[in-house]
Amino acid sequence: MTATQAPDAADSFQLAAAASGLDLDAAQLAVLPALNRAAAAARSSEPAPGNSSVYLWGPPGRGKTWLLDTLFTSVDIPEKRRLHFHDFFRELHSLVFAGYGNPGYRQDSAFAVALDRMLGSVRLLCFDEFHVKDPADAAFITRLLRTVLDRGIVLVATSNYAPPELLPDEMFHHLFEPGIALITEHLQVLELDGDTDYRARPGNTAGFAAGHHLRSDEDGLLADIGLVRPGTGERMQLTPGTRTLQALRADGAQVWFDFEDLCHAQSATSDYLHLAQTHRHWVISSVPPTDGSNPYGWQRFGNVVDVLYDAGCRLDVIGMPDYDGLFPGTAHPTDLARIRSRFSMLQQLPAAGG
Repeated sequence: MTATQAPDAADSFQLAAAASGLDLDAAQLAVLPALNRAAAAARSSEPAPGNSSVYLWGPPGRGKTWLLDTLFTSVDIPEKRRLHFHDFFRELHSLVFAGYGNPGYRQDSAFAVALDRMLGSVRLLCFDEFHVKDPADAAFITRLLRTVLDRGIVLVATSNYAPPELLPDEMFHHLFEPGIALITEHLQVLELDGDTDYRARPGNTAGFAAGHHLRSDEDGLLADIGLVRPGTGERMQLTPGTRTLQALRADGAQVWFDFEDLCHAQSATSDYLHLAQTHRHWVISSVPPTDGSNPYGWQRFGNVVDVLYDAGCRLDVIGMPDYDGLFPGTAHPTDLARIRSRFSMLQQLPAAGG
């Protein structure tokens, strides 16, 4: 152990791994010194020294989120926030535009006020699934990074993207080059690329992993996992935001959608985030074969998988009988790989070819 490591932080990773029956692999052990330095800087009352923040990126399923959560838990201070990037930007946009149209409203000053409200006296800010896909967000995220660094806040972010690959659309990539420069110059950029995709291992039984992919809607298969088909009188409209969605059932913790009603409608990630707060068990039925929807439908379906995985909700998918492990759609290959890894956690009934 080097002098720059915080022993209690180092111990916390090992203890958390042992409590979960895990052995940290070589790639995970290699990033612990940087995470320990970040934890020590967050505990200090002094502004974070240069390069104490961490940008941890790599393929899905290598343990980035587990490391982030363990670090967050180990830093025993009240001035900390841990957010999925979806949630952060939903909150930020809501605060920025809350006064839109009011006299004296200026987006730049509204952004500063919103960011100040969200950060407050935070010493440690943890982002899971950091990404930049929308060119309209590039300036926001760059300003966010600059504010965090100027305040001496310790930032720890996980991502499937190497910094130069953020905002990958060639037409707009230049808009985020200032943000990329902030990351590469002021954060420790570490790649976590172990040999094992831990999500693909069997044995998970809680949250998202409690869900199933049923390739058919046979009554016996539904009964095996405790599902009862919605009755015709159970259809109802839900308005989680500005859009109205048709649900086959919304009863207590369970919400049941037809694929077309959810993914061919103009639904958005913010709708799924809102509904996931109250409905912890989702069922999506009549999912077509992998060539049976347009790219927008598969993109929305992938967004649902992402949101429900991050929220720890159970998801039961009924259909997509020809799924062979290659998630459909035209999204960036990095995003498709992440969704495929997450979708692989669902229990397959019957198994492919069965």
